[in-house]
Amino acid sequence: MLNVFIFIFSYLICSINPAIILSKRIIGTDIRKVGSGNAGTTNAIRTMGKGWGVLVFLLDAFKVVVAYWVMLLLVKIFGKEALTSAKSFYLVGAILGHCFPVYYGFKGGKGVVAMLISCSFIAPKPVAVCLIVALIIIVISRTVSLGSVSAIVLFDIMIVIMETEYTIAVIIASAVILYKHRSNIKRIINREENRLF
Repeated sequence: MLNVFIFIFSYLICSINPAIILSKRIIGTDIRKVGSGNAGTTNAIRTMGKGWGVLVFLLDAFKVVVAYWVMLLLVKIFGKEALTSAKSFYLVGAILGHCFPVYYGFKGGKGVVAMLISCSFIAPKPVAVCLIVALIIIVISRTVSLGSVSAIVLFDIMIVIMETEYTIAVIIASAVILYKHRSNIKRIINREENRLF
């Protein structure tokens, strides 16, 4: 029962989308109606500027951290659930909340920042490796989505090889993110994807 609550709380807190909230104040419209239409950091940089884009990144990261803190607190207080299973429910809830937020008609971001932060609590070393790979790909290709998708796939491979307790949760979360990137993947294949700089 505690895991269900953790999932629901993680979903609800991570459904809060700073890109949508800030865009309505800064540029007077929903960020999902401008640029790439994505309610995330990259589109925030394109439509509102680097400063606001960084703020969106930090706020997205913060909500994921808050959900993690609450999860740890609940496990510590009640102590009836294994921490491993609690983290798994937290991860899936956080990703679903960011990608399909209940507050905004289930149309949110693509989950890369949420995945990065949440998985850093679960498997920090693989995340560090994937982050480095993603940054290298982004710098060379100037395409954020290519770096993001490549890192997600690499992370999945590493988690499966390592046979961690979080494998199923990671695969579910990754599948959601890859689904959200389906149009990006198509454009990458056709060499039509937008470049960051």
